[in-house]
Amino acid sequence: MKYLYVFLLLLTLYRPGYSQIIWQKCSCNPVMTKDDSFYEGLAIGSPSVIIDSGEFKMLYAAGGRDSKGRISLARSADGVTWTKHQNGTPVFEVDTAGSWDSHFLDTPDWLWDGINYKMYYFGDNDNDPLNSGIGVAVSTDGINWQRVTNQPVLTGGAAGEWDELYIESPSVVFDGNMYYMYFSGVDASYKVRIGMATSQDGINWTKYANNPVVTEGGLFDWDGFSVATPTVLFKDGKFEMWYSGVSNFDLQDNKIDTVKLGYATSEDGFNWIKSSHNPVLHTYSPPYTSFETRGPWAPSVRYLPASDSYYLWYETAYGFGLATSGSVITALDKQEITADGVSIYPNPTTKMVNIVAGRPMKASIYNLQGQCVVRDIHINKGRNTVALPLGSGIYTILLETGEAFIARKLIVD
Repeated sequence: MKYLYVFLLLLTLYRPGYSQIIWQKCSCNPVMTKDDSFYEGLAIGSPSVIIDSGEFKMLYAAGGRDSKGRISLARSADGVTWTKHQNGTPVFEVDTAGSWDSHFLDTPDWLWDGINYKMYYFGDNDNDPLNSGIGVAVSTDGINWQRVTNQPVLTGGAAGEWDELYIESPSVVFDGNMYYMYFSGVDASYKVRIGMATSQDGINWTKYANNPVVTEGGLFDWDGFSVATPTVLFKDGKFEMWYSGVSNFDLQDNKIDTVKLGYATSEDGFNWIKSSHNPVLHTYSPPYTSFETRGPWAPSVRYLPASDSYYLWYETAYGFGLATSGSVITALDKQEITADGVSIYPNPTTKMVNIVAGRPMKASIYNLQGQCVVRDIHINKGRNTVALPLGSGIYTILLETGEAFIARKLIVD
């Protein structure tokens, strides 16, 4: 007799193609909060994480009680527990009065390019976006930084262009030959899109002629108003992007407290395809806690080859959260990934499985090679009896709820 056992999915089963879209928030969230100090009394935001000699290092923006923004540093052995450098004392200060970046520094991003650390950041001189741009600084230790030039290396566009108001949130990758910068561009109506620029040396940049490269969705889509704050990885010869999306409905209460994250891929860094699984993470993704308001925003993603896992840090109104994908989830949370309003039974069962859902959704089943063997099963609200014509083996069932994807393992014995 063949029995079908339904178990929680261990994300070690996922290979490239799944890990980028199936995320689990850490039950340890928030992993960092602002201090009630002079330098962080206003807020912290825009985490940017690198992995350096086995250690996680984060640059982040800190808003001080003097209404100025600076860049601070934190370290972690596991990506979860963070220690702020010198109790939150900034490692990068605003420049002297009269300089282009003398008032507010924000949205840092950094990398090691084989020679030194390069940090890209937003700066302005009077809290006016028209007097702002993206600057660059270098460091040999990640603590002591020197500005490369006394002017921004990239600024907003001319009147009438898609980025005429200002640009911010750079994400820079280096493929060994070329630097690619992805950034948020804001037009006169405050609609945000994602553009790119390239550089041979990481200092002198040329905007792509066909910007923006990622644009908002349709009127009723989850990212129908704006796409912003990209984070980009160059991995296995391809580009991966995670970005924040805001819908027109998010704007109705002027809170933007239901932000979502999307995923896109590119073969060449110029032409991007949004994932059909978007959004991949949102405010109410489990486990949800009240601190999640106004997040996830400004993601920073890193891939850990040793565990075939992705880590994603993000900004909220009260600090930073962490989501993970891959085998590391069970190590961090040591808890089941539950699906609110969804149950599958009996366990064990034969040939048929019951799926009880709190709302309509779709289900698809994949084998361990990532091939879809049963596609788009329509699940109605309430109890559904589903035939599963599967041979012996291990499968993955993805339940599409409309806001996220829930994954469980099916073992046919």
